[in-house]
Amino acid sequence: MKSLNPVAGKTIIIIGEPGFLSDGVKRAWAARQAVVVTSSVDRVTMHSANETLSCDAAIIDVTIPDEAMLIMNEWLEARRVPFIFAQGHRTEALSAGFVLSDRAADINAIVEALFGSGAGYYH
Repeated sequence: MKSLNPVAGKTIIIIGEPGFLSDGVKRAWAARQAVVVTSSVDRVTMHSANETLSCDAAIIDVTIPDEAMLIMNEWLEARRVPFIFAQGHRTEALSAGFVLSDRAADINAIVEALFGSGAGYYH
């Protein structure tokens, strides 16, 4: 039977600096049957250049260097891979955007942006 969970079986690459993805976040996405692949910014820019990177969606740390962000944007957009930028921690100053946490509300917001009915290919 096919799962009704929109991320079940999807490969989601999470790109960021060390510490961006906690064990709790990994477990929360695994509970939704997503295949989570983590990578550093340097590895992704290297793999995207030689076409070995494959994923259904990407979550990118907002703190990565601008040049790496542009490389990833271009690569993901050209392949129509949905992606979002997220913060690693919730802050009081956060008025918009996404947070990569194990909170159901944060995960639901990311899932809707990446795979929902009105989802575009990039955010």
